[in-house]
This record gives sequence, C-alpha cells and structure tokens, in this order.
Amino acid sequence: MIKSDTIPTKVEISSNTTLSIIRDCFQCGLCTSICPLRKVSKYNPRGIIHSSLLGHSLGNDDLTTCLTCSQCFEECPQEIDFPAFIRESRSKIVLNEENFAHNNIFNLLQIFMAEMTESGMKFSFEGEINSESSIAYFPGCVDLFDQFLNLKTVKFHQIGQSAMNLINKVGIKPNLLSLKCCGHDAYWTGDTELFEKIRKYNEQIIRKAGISTLLVSCAECYYTFEELYKLEGIKIQHISQFIDQHQSKLEFKENLTKVTYHDPCRLGRFMKEYESSRNVLKNTGASLIELANNRKNAICCGVSSWLRCDDQSRAIMLRKLEEATQAVGNDGNLVVGCNKCYAHLNCVLEDKKPQHEYQLKVKELGIFVDELSNKNN
Repeated sequence: MIKSDTIPTKVEISSNTTLSIIRDCFQCGLCTSICPLRKVSKYNPRGIIHSSLLGHSLGNDDLTTCLTCSQCFEECPQEIDFPAFIRESRSKIVLNEENFAHNNIFNLLQIFMAEMTESGMKFSFEGEINSESSIAYFPGCVDLFDQFLNLKTVKFHQIGQSAMNLINKVGIKPNLLSLKCCGHDAYWTGDTELFEKIRKYNEQIIRKAGISTLLVSCAECYYTFEELYKLEGIKIQHISQFIDQHQSKLEFKENLTKVTYHDPCRLGRFMKEYESSRNVLKNTGASLIELANNRKNAICCGVSSWLRCDDQSRAIMLRKLEEATQAVGNDGNLVVGCNKCYAHLNCVLEDKKPQHEYQLKVKELGIFVDELSNKNN
C-alpha cells in the first residue's frame, strides 16, 4: 500500500530475479530511440538499465515515468522486457503519491474495493440481462470515471450501455457481473499484495457465476483477466472480438464517416490483437484510414496506471491527436478500444488552449459501432 510518510528517493535494484530481466542488454540504445517519452523528454531506458547493472540506485522518477507500453520490448534485439523490469522494481519501492494522477483517487479506490468492501461494483444499464447466462459482461470502472473525471462531453457509463446494446442486438442476454476493479493498476504499480486480493475475489465470483465467456470493454481488463488471472476454461473476449464474431447479425446505416484507429498497448502489443477492431470498423461502412504509427508501432496514449499525468503525457497525447487529424481531418473520428485511452485523449481535447483546439472526435469502439448500427436487427 502506498504511504505518503515514507517516500524513499532511491531504490537499489539488487534482486537477482529483477536484474536477470536486463542482464542480456548490450546497450545498443534502440529502447531509448524508440521510447515515446524520449521524444518529449530526456527519459532514457538504456541509461536506467546501465545504471542498474552497475549497481547504482534508481530514483522514484526513473520508475514512475515509464509508460510500460512495451514498444521497446517489441523491438529489442535481446528481448529485454523493460516494462517487466520496471514493474518488478516498483514492487521494491514506495511510490510517491504525488506521481499519481487525479490526487491518487483511483489507486485509493482500488485499495478501498480490495480491503473495505465485501461486494463488487454495481451497474445499472438498460437492456435485457440473464443471471443464468453462460456469457457475462463486465464494463470495468466506467461509473467511477464519471464520478471523478468530470469531463463535459463524455459519459463513461455509455461505454457499458453501448456494449449492452450491441450484445442484445445480436440476440444475447448477458449476465452482468458485479466485480471489483480488475487490479491492473495495482499489478503495474508493483503492489502485488493488493493485486492478489483483488484477483482472488474476482476469480471466486467469476467461477461461481458458472460462465463460459467473459466480455470486457477495456483493453486493460482483457489483458489482466486473460494473462494474470487463473481462469482456465473461461474465454475472455474484448468487445472488439465479440462484435467481430457476431458481425453477420448487425446491420448499419449508410454513412460517409472517416475514421482512424488507435491500438491500445495492452490490446495490441501485449495481446497481439490488431485485426478485430479493424474488421468491425470496416463492417460499419466507415472509411478506415490508418494512423502513421499503427499496430505494433502505435504510440501509447500517454498515461499508464494513472501514473505521471503531466506535461510529458500531455505532449504525447497532443502528438496522437495531431497524427489522427493528419489521417482523417478535423471532421473525422479517432476510435479507441480502451476505457482509459478514451478518458485520457478526451481529457486533453477538453483542455482548451488556442493552439490545441483539435476538432476531431475521440470515440470508444463500442459506442462508435452502437451509434452506427440499426436499432432493430
């Protein structure tokens, strides 16, 4: 758990397990040259690895700044998993609360859910549900986003509502699961104890529900349930995969919408899922135009695990919006498959400054598809 009264400024990375992740590095510098943070700051993954191997201590900033986007790991000739090294190193240091976005509220909510409540989050969506269904849906922390992010043009509840609409439209009445937060942020900020509490609770609820498939809208939820939980025999599906699977049951209005797509780090580089979202977007009839940096080369949205939402993050977001504008123009749409990417990019859109008034719309995939689909199929 994070404690503000004991903040070490340095941490010695002496664990053989942690250092073993980076020992094969031959200091080619590719990680630094490809890092999205390096393009807007002096952040230096190669330097961090070098310092660690020499036995030097790392600062809190060294560990909290990394986006863990895995772009460096994707290209590393020695397959150095720098994000895993960062996560392991974070587990050995008390992270400074000042490095968390939104006054640390989302980390504190994770702690509260894990330790002070005996039930999961409650949701209320229009549509038909069935508590006995073998297919379940979990929307993630969308209602918490609405309570604490206070964006004027975005209602995060609509992520879950649109997903419910689409699930119903293809003839399925899902079991709406009441789970706690998936624990992604606890895991990636190094709080293994907190993550394990959340994981064990959620696994028990999921198993008890007797489901065969768990649908999620968030890329981080998809990665976490699929890779970090022990849910053998239960299929985890991102909403893009579900819609792609059932496209023949959906009909769409004629449209001339121009759209480009942002690959979320956890859905793309982590899970190698690049095609489902693109298949879905093309099936709507929209004109899909790729970003200059796409698929495994996609640039992170700029914030990970609610850490370091600062000027560097903002610079990365603005570059993403500029890249999208160059692809589809001011009247186009940037579609994302992750609840947090949707939050971060819309947040910077609402941060009004004359030199940054982008006109394109940022939409979550399920919302975008639901808006274009006919009501009765």
